[in-house]
Amino acid sequence: MKLYWSPNSPYARKVVVVTKEMQIDRSVEIIETSVIPTKENAVLSALNPLTRIPTLQLNSGEVLFDSSLICEYLDEFSDGGLLPEPGPARRQVLKLELLGVDIMDRAIVCRQETLRPESYRWSGWVDAQFDRIGKVLDTLDANVPSLDPDLGTITVGCALEYLDFRFRDRPWRSERPQLSAWHEQFALRPSMASTKHPA
Repeated sequence: MKLYWSPNSPYARKVVVVTKEMQIDRSVEIIETSVIPTKENAVLSALNPLTRIPTLQLNSGEVLFDSSLICEYLDEFSDGGLLPEPGPARRQVLKLELLGVDIMDRAIVCRQETLRPESYRWSGWVDAQFDRIGKVLDTLDANVPSLDPDLGTITVGCALEYLDFRFRDRPWRSERPQLSAWHEQFALRPSMASTKHPA
C-alpha cells in the first residue's frame, strides 16, 4: 500500500498513528507530498479527485481518501481493534472521532486564513472558529476519554497536538486541566511520540 501524506497534516498523522497501533506500518509505503490550495498537484489529483491528503492506494489499485474511511479500511485489514463491532460502543468511538475531526477541520481553515495576505484576513471569522473549538475542548475536558487507543482517542490526540503545532498563541491547556493531563499521558504512546509534527 502507498500512503500519500504530509508531516504537517493532522489527518495524515492520524492514519500513520493507526498503522503503528495496528502494527501494519511496514505494509505501508509513506510518500510525502505537498498540497497547496493555490497550486496543482497533478500526481495526487490523478489518484484522488479531491486532491487531498491522506490518500491511500491499495495494492489492488483501489484508492481511498478521507482519513476516517482509510482508518476504517486499515482496521479491517488488520483484523480490527480500533473500531468496536456495530452497536453502542462503536457509536461512542465514532462520536469521539467526530469531535477530533471537527477540531482539525476548524484549525485547518484557520491556518489557511493566516496564509492569506494580511489585508484579506478575517480575524473575526477565525475567532469564531476558535470559540467553537473551545466548546469542543470544554466537552472533552468534562468527559475525558480513555487512555486506550481507538479511532476516537487517536483522532482527539492528533487534533490537540495540531493546535499546539500551529496555534501556540492560542493555548488551550490552562483552562482544561483534565484534558491536558489526559493528553500528556496519551502523547507518550510510541505511535504518537514517533509521529510528532516538525518542530
